[in-house]
Amino acid sequence: VSTTAVHVESQGCQSKELVNITSCSGACGTLTVYSTKIKSLQHTCTCCQEVATSQRQIQLSCPDNTEITYTYTHIDACSCLKTECSAPGNSATTTPSSSKSHRRRR
Repeated sequence: VSTTAVHVESQGCQSKELVNITSCSGACGTLTVYSTKIKSLQHTCTCCQEVATSQRQIQLSCPDNTEITYTYTHIDACSCLKTECSAPGNSATTTPSSSKSHRRRR
């Protein structure tokens, strides 16, 4: 879990103090291995995602000297979670370097 201190703004109102906003970041593993059982390449991909969150409330001060309650989602814990691996060429953002031709060995 990474934390960034920011002033929260909503509807023209702002937090008096800095608020610790959380995010998930980090490196997670990916793996491609040939499976003799399915006679094909087997892909395993994981990405860093939240696994526990909580709702937090703060007071925002408004220009007319009123306050409003602002609710946001706080990340309590992150982990590497399994996700679907995208196959090469199936993405709309395929780059020319990923579309090189390969010669077959004889």
